[in-house]
Amino acid sequence: MSGKERIRTPLRVLQVNSGSRNYGGVSSFLFNAYTHMKRDEIQFDFLSPDETTYGIHRDEISRMGGRIWELHIKGGIVGRKIRLFFRLRKFLMKHPYQVIHINSGNFFFNLTASLSAYTASVPVRIIHSHNAGDAGMSAAKRAAFKLMKPIPEFFGTHFAACSEKAAEYMFTEKLVRSGRVKIFRNGIDTVRFAFRPAIREEVRKELGLDSALVIGHVGRFMKQKNHGFLLEIFAAVLEEEPDAVLLLAGEGELRGEVQKKADVMGISGNIRFLGQRNDMERIFQAMDVFVLPSLHEGLPVSGIEAQAAGLPVVFSDTITREAEVCGPVVFESLSSSPSVWAKAILDAAGCERKDGSLSVSRAGYSVAAVAEELGKYYKTVVH
Repeated sequence: MSGKERIRTPLRVLQVNSGSRNYGGVSSFLFNAYTHMKRDEIQFDFLSPDETTYGIHRDEISRMGGRIWELHIKGGIVGRKIRLFFRLRKFLMKHPYQVIHINSGNFFFNLTASLSAYTASVPVRIIHSHNAGDAGMSAAKRAAFKLMKPIPEFFGTHFAACSEKAAEYMFTEKLVRSGRVKIFRNGIDTVRFAFRPAIREEVRKELGLDSALVIGHVGRFMKQKNHGFLLEIFAAVLEEEPDAVLLLAGEGELRGEVQKKADVMGISGNIRFLGQRNDMERIFQAMDVFVLPSLHEGLPVSGIEAQAAGLPVVFSDTITREAEVCGPVVFESLSSSPSVWAKAILDAAGCERKDGSLSVSRAGYSVAAVAEELGKYYKTVVH
């Protein structure tokens, strides 16, 4: 799109999310929805404040008719927000989208992006909450969040969340009670993640796992995901199962710190750092238990994928119960000791594994159904 021309058929939606470089749950949700969208009616473009999170899907997005934009914003926290406001506004003035869909669990990102879109006169401004907590937020920032919480409602025209808990975290009680916050489940390709014993054996052989108990985790290396505590839990598992293996998929700014801690603890030999993967449907097959001790989540896509693959799951009790789809699912307190978590994991590992893809689909987490719902929503908010 160039100049002032506004494309109406297909409707082109600008998807903005706060992450850069590292592909996470929000990026996965948006890309999955895009692959199942009726693209002759709805097209997505993807914008990141720095480097794109969609690098691993760049060619696919291009083939499907989408575009990737990068603002290359660097600097400190305050500086990045200021530059985001001005660069995004300039971008939107040059590329006049009808719809901007702002996807983040970061309140201040949502506030800045929605204000920028408001001043650029974007007609439809959707603010979508993808988180339900504030790990790492200082007391001063938390106080500012509480004071400023109503403000984005003046700049957004429509509001959405991945779960009820995420809606309550990001938006005021008045807005949530009004029914104006639309809940979109984090849909997945349930067929793709279905349990396949033959693939399980293939991947375990590739990774040299033999008959080991395999504990899996998927998530960016950031404070929210609580990798440090996960290592303590795994160390407790090793006391009972010395040959157990921990698979860690993902990238992030804290990866080096986590690797160093694993070395100091003497457990790095039992850990596989898999990096960023675009074949997680295969990796899930090799696991025996999926563990997510996050400090908070909106609604974890990886937890839904794990259940589709028939894995027992151990979540922290900070995660919304909406994430329990077909089980077995255990919610363990973050105040519990690593040994308590280890026992929960070992007990879960004894459960018979059954494919959960159909149950996940029936529970409303099929990406095809979510994409159809999202497509109808865009048409509704525009007309």
